[in-house]
Amino acid sequence: MVMPKNGSTESFRTAVEAASPGITVTLPKVFQEAAVMAAFLIAILGTNLVLTNYPNVKMFDTLVFVAGYTLGFRRGAFIAATAWIIYGTANPFGSSGMLLLGVQIAGEVGYALAGAVARSIVLPEKIQVLPSSTSLMFGILAVFSTLTYDVVTNVYTALHWASLAQSTDYFRWIVGTLFNPVALFFAAAHLSSNVLFFAFFAPLISKAVCKLKG
Repeated sequence: MVMPKNGSTESFRTAVEAASPGITVTLPKVFQEAAVMAAFLIAILGTNLVLTNYPNVKMFDTLVFVAGYTLGFRRGAFIAATAWIIYGTANPFGSSGMLLLGVQIAGEVGYALAGAVARSIVLPEKIQVLPSSTSLMFGILAVFSTLTYDVVTNVYTALHWASLAQSTDYFRWIVGTLFNPVALFFAAAHLSSNVLFFAFFAPLISKAVCKLKG
């Protein structure tokens, strides 16, 4: 088979399909999806680094939500898990243990699920920026997914502390972990920043990624 003179990917794909009608060349799409997923990971890790001095204020959750919206739940979940594996082992505040890392990944996947749910409600071409019903819906999903993440991770922390103290009064540990002043402060920072990021940035980023994907 003679290669096309222009050497372009499209011409190569056309030539292969013409020579072998039963063969479909899909590598370019695979590369495109891999590049988009890599871009999400770089953005997550980069913004985490920039916001290191602001605990619980991160673009991490927003970007996983957008990944779930633009790439689908499975790819969004993969990005969530991969980002946590990297960040959880290279965290400036200390690495996560295996069990905690698993809980953090499970909680983070909830944001990808929220993004997929949002996609089923509002199609990309219907996304509007502020002020809009899209930003309101994204903000509501931020509340539910952030509260879920915080409850799941804090319950794990409470049970872990109870086991270290050799206590079986799990309810007291859970209540103390969820509602002590420090926990409430960090939960408020997490929730308020996520609502802001989801409402302001998620619609814009989602439109940009969908446009980039074509």
